[in-house]
Amino acid sequence: MILPPVDPVMETAGAHGVVVALIFAIKANSVETFANQAESTFASFQEAGAREAGVLVTLDVNNNFPQLPVRTDGPYLVWLGLLNDNETLEKRFTPLAESSMQSLSATGLVRGAPELVVLDPTPRSRLRWLP
Repeated sequence: MILPPVDPVMETAGAHGVVVALIFAIKANSVETFANQAESTFASFQEAGAREAGVLVTLDVNNNFPQLPVRTDGPYLVWLGLLNDNETLEKRFTPLAESSMQSLSATGLVRGAPELVVLDPTPRSRLRWLP
């Protein structure tokens, strides 16, 4: 998904929607296997009103810019999604996400409990709900 540019000056309503992130701490050398197993689960989030904004995976290389610290306790896989509103989040997405996190944890490829993070887009954020 390519997110369109936004112009916060010209937008009268500003950013709206809800951004969700599911964070999975993956066991070493298991990211690709986990991603393949999780693909159908992530696709099912569309039925709950979510639009996928991306799937991110940590890069396992040395930090060549120490002024900006990075996590070294990976690997992680993060699914980012966009929802229209809080009602969609509470009634449709969260129940599906919680059951999905449990089933993905049962694969044996996850190091700890997955996290669900809910964010509100800032006025200049490209991560926003678009009709």
